[in-house]
Amino acid sequence: MQCKEIMSHDVQWILPRETTVAAAKLMAFHDLGVLPVCTADGKPVGVLTDRDIALRVVGKDRLAAQTLVEDVMSPAVRFVADDCSVEHVGEVMGEAGVARLLVLDQDGRFAGVVSLADLLVHSPGKNALETARSVYARESSDRSQGHPHQGASPKPEYFQGARDLSLEHDSVGDNPARTEANSVVHGGTNDLKEFPA
Repeated sequence: MQCKEIMSHDVQWILPRETTVAAAKLMAFHDLGVLPVCTADGKPVGVLTDRDIALRVVGKDRLAAQTLVEDVMSPAVRFVADDCSVEHVGEVMGEAGVARLLVLDQDGRFAGVVSLADLLVHSPGKNALETARSVYARESSDRSQGHPHQGASPKPEYFQGARDLSLEHDSVGDNPARTEANSVVHGGTNDLKEFPA
């Protein structure tokens, strides 16, 4: 069985020069955790995950409306050819420790996504189980020791110049993202509910 027989063909992607606001809206609308990033001719250059947005935009105090996808995406793309065997897909996932791979056609253009769930449904049981064990082994081994504890506050240096929004209270102006952030920092509620346009 070949990858193209089990992969998802109807997959959304985004251009690298789009903003993370546009990406987040697309991800929310289509209920996606991963969004491939492709050039205009359909060649993948990275992937954007909800984790990338949380850690590299929100966690770094960047304005989503001014942050481009290419600045925060994960550039290392794991992929397989659309005609590769399902067994090979499992091997690549297991070696890389990832649950999704981009699938490229013979011209190197984005053709779809194959996931661990696709393997579990369509691949022989032993192959799918071995792949699942390989993918999730690193997560369970790293977290099997210790006990739950409150997270330590990150050091300010981590944020590379994170600013104190309280100092900018008078210069908020008409920027909805700044207004929202300032409100939350000063104990208000987030009543804007929308990303800035």
